[in-house]
Amino acid sequence: MKISINMKNAIIRIGQCIPRSIRSIMWKTYWFPEDFVNSLLGRKDELIPPKGLVFIGCGDFKKTGEEFFHYFIEFGELKPNEKVLDVGCGNGRMAVPLIGYIKGEGLYEGFDIVVEGINWCKKSITSKYPHFHFQVADLYNKEYNPKGKYKASEYKFLYENDSFDFVFLTSVFTHMLPQDMENYFSEIARILKRNGRCLMTFFLLNEESVNFRTFFASESLRA
Repeated sequence: MKISINMKNAIIRIGQCIPRSIRSIMWKTYWFPEDFVNSLLGRKDELIPPKGLVFIGCGDFKKTGEEFFHYFIEFGELKPNEKVLDVGCGNGRMAVPLIGYIKGEGLYEGFDIVVEGINWCKKSITSKYPHFHFQVADLYNKEYNPKGKYKASEYKFLYENDSFDFVFLTSVFTHMLPQDMENYFSEIARILKRNGRCLMTFFLLNEESVNFRTFFASESLRA
């Protein structure tokens, strides 16, 4: 049985009416049996968080990270000895494939607004790889951090000027307003070294993407 795009959107809208704190409990409860069995049988990869803790992004955690790792090298020209900043690092999905690559004078820094994700990264990654650092950015977000202290439009990254060779953001700007993005652009420019690079991804809503989405919606309805 195939679920149409319209049905999926309806399910998403219903889910959005439920407070995130409740959705989080439901999500963890749903995945608890599988996470528990995998842990019990030793099938759990220590560098992959339990599914109940994955709070953002879809698809395979490991494969998605590896895919972007190749983008960082191909398009971002990332070198092993460079200093990297991961803006919106989440549960470390992009950090994990970099563990075997960043070495020597290389350094990884990541920040995110979700405390639970940062705590997992510190415990599972930093404890074994001390050149990988993670910190919480106490930013207001209606969904993920409603008690946040700072606005994204005013937030100053906690790093010195000219600190990084490479900065990346995976779909962070998809969830931000123009004034927030402007501030982030300014901060990225400030902390990047001369000739530093930045790679960012985001959803683009234009005529082509709208037509693409409409096509697949109609195909789903016919299926």
